[in-house]
Amino acid sequence: GIKIAKNKNELAEALEYAFTFAKKILVERAVMNLREINCSVLGDFESATASECEEPIGSDEILSYEDKYISNGGKSGSKGMSSLKRKLPADISKEMKEKIQTLAVKTFKVLGCNGVSRIDFIIENNTDVYVNEINTIPGSLAFYLWNATGMDYKEELNKMIDLALKRAREEKDISYSFETNILSGIKLDGIKGTKLSMLI
Repeated sequence: GIKIAKNKNELAEALEYAFTFAKKILVERAVMNLREINCSVLGDFESATASECEEPIGSDEILSYEDKYISNGGKSGSKGMSSLKRKLPADISKEMKEKIQTLAVKTFKVLGCNGVSRIDFIIENNTDVYVNEINTIPGSLAFYLWNATGMDYKEELNKMIDLALKRAREEKDISYSFETNILSGIKLDGIKGTKLSMLI
């Protein structure tokens, strides 16, 4: 349901199109001359590492649903991002790569993520970088991005298992409930009681 509008007529067409998918839509300033760059992160809030960066190649101004899920699916069905045309590593400067990797790790940590994610970025005019979205569990575990760093699938899985075990140990020591009698003296009868029960 995403369209880029460059004039009022295109905006009207885009709005009509978007309203076929939902009653509420989002209109925002388009990022022009954009490039999409993806980077995976593996770790947790204490320690996380960024993968190699990729640039998915779409058939139009933006990466479409058809690009991602249909055009490369073949007879066996869609393989999502792992089957998409891409530049890996992305054709970006060393400085831009480091900027994206740093921002990927910061995004991962501030959201309190654990395990593996793929974070998608938009670059505008080869200068400004925006976090577009985070994919918390990519179907491929973003393996192709880690493989490009020299990490094999077994190593990635071992790291994810270690992180899961660490998280389980940490969560075991956290209390999620406590006993209280705070409501023991409240009577839920009459008009006031009815109002109270509705509020609860």
